[in-house]
Amino acid sequence: MAHFRKSIDTPASPEAAFEYLADFSNAERWDPTVSSADLLTPLPIGVGARFEVRLGSPAGDITLDYRLTRFEPNTCVVFEAKTKYLRSLDTIEIEPRANGCRVYYDADLRPRGAAYLLDLPIHLAFQVSGARSVKGLERALARLR
Repeated sequence: MAHFRKSIDTPASPEAAFEYLADFSNAERWDPTVSSADLLTPLPIGVGARFEVRLGSPAGDITLDYRLTRFEPNTCVVFEAKTKYLRSLDTIEIEPRANGCRVYYDADLRPRGAAYLLDLPIHLAFQVSGARSVKGLERALARLR
């Protein structure tokens, strides 16, 4: 299983960080692997909201339909996408701090079916892309207040 977990300390308030991260269409602004991301359901964002996220890859773009499965204001959001070949689960937790907040980002990518044979290469590539994504997220969160 490809798994990546990182914590980010940011001067952003928990409320600002949550609002930004709960709108998964913002991923294209901070994640270099995302070529585009769109909200597919009407506002307000909450459990059941859907996002179409297109990832660039050497084999071509991959489109994932993410569903918001957990929504705890200012605390936690969980996004899940399933295809024939993989399951992606992104869990974002926010913890208040004296000077902002700490964001925990946990990304879990599990190959399904025959794609399981690619688990190790996917895991290794996920570590590289995850590190780049976290740097982009750190920059984006630092601009929030």
